[in-house]
Amino acid sequence: MEEDYVADDQTADVGVDGPSSSPQQNISGKNTLTSSPNKSAAPTAPSHVASSGNVDASMHAPSNKDLQQPPNASPNLDTNGAPDGDHTPDPVVTLAITRDDFQAAAAPNAAPESLKKFPTNKALIEAVNNLFLETYESFTGKARMTGSGEAKRLIIHFHTAEARDLCVGSSHPEFPDLIFYAHDPRQLRSNKDLRAIQVTDIPFFIKKDNLIAYFKKFGNITSCRLFSRPNAKVQQARIVYDHADSIARFTDQWAVYCFSTCLRITPCFYTVDQKAARRQYVATLTQLPPNVKDINLAPLTRDLGAKAVNVPLSLNSYKPKRWAYVTFNSQETMDAAMEQTVSFQGKVLFWSSPDNTNKLCHRCGKLGCAPNFCPLKQTRNRSRTCDPVAKLKE
Repeated sequence: MEEDYVADDQTADVGVDGPSSSPQQNISGKNTLTSSPNKSAAPTAPSHVASSGNVDASMHAPSNKDLQQPPNASPNLDTNGAPDGDHTPDPVVTLAITRDDFQAAAAPNAAPESLKKFPTNKALIEAVNNLFLETYESFTGKARMTGSGEAKRLIIHFHTAEARDLCVGSSHPEFPDLIFYAHDPRQLRSNKDLRAIQVTDIPFFIKKDNLIAYFKKFGNITSCRLFSRPNAKVQQARIVYDHADSIARFTDQWAVYCFSTCLRITPCFYTVDQKAARRQYVATLTQLPPNVKDINLAPLTRDLGAKAVNVPLSLNSYKPKRWAYVTFNSQETMDAAMEQTVSFQGKVLFWSSPDNTNKLCHRCGKLGCAPNFCPLKQTRNRSRTCDPVAKLKE
């Protein structure tokens, strides 16, 4: 993809000969001495210059050592290629400068009202440039048009992420239906992505008809595709609406509850970094009672300021496990929540890191407890020693 910014051409220094004239020669103004770096033999100096004394020869004439070096030998290196004692080491970098380029884009062909006011690309680009130069201080680059047809995009550049995000979340009366989103050149989007959502963590007992019946409350659905990866415990869905306003709520709302299950939602036009940010701050709430569902923890997550909560399901029995993943939108919110002592149905729960999930006991959810020696297993074994039909046999 083309960039508006072009890196400055850097010209490398070419090989430069030694001083063209010595200070004494400059004063006298005659008989200057030049030497070619490609010649290994010493040049023949004029007799009156050579007879001017050893001082002139030692200061300005090349020495025998220099003349015997290979043509490309560096004077700062010894015969082994190591720098001599007079070589100054490279300075330590204390300030690194990088180019900040935060992009936003819009699909002009999906904005018929704007195209009526600005029927040509040039007219639309000029109108966007004039408006954004007045509105956003860090608007750095001219708007440009790339692609054609459904892949046609109007791309703009900002110097700061704050200004880019402000543009993405704002409406512009001059372009009422021209919706800007954060643009990532690594990810190609279609016009459908601007009005589509990705729904994840869908259990297999939720069918396509259930999803359509639930999500049609937000707008008219044009397509719904349900799929799953191999060996996955849950499904995913891509739901496309007929208008982008139907998915506007999911910029702040990260999840919904369907059949007591928390379904995570991400707009499809999000960049790779924006999608990753929705799973960046996750904490684990352990030692839950048996058969706890996502909806049971919904009041708790609202009090903690969490965005989503998911109780994973066992691969074999498909029953809820004894811990839950709680997702937050910032490090500060997550740290404040983990300082709280949480209880559920009179039982105290404990916070942990998602990295410790493989160390949790699948029987009780306690960190460091071995399933084979878990008290819950011992209790179950004692109950199994009794014959459940002994009394019936008697």
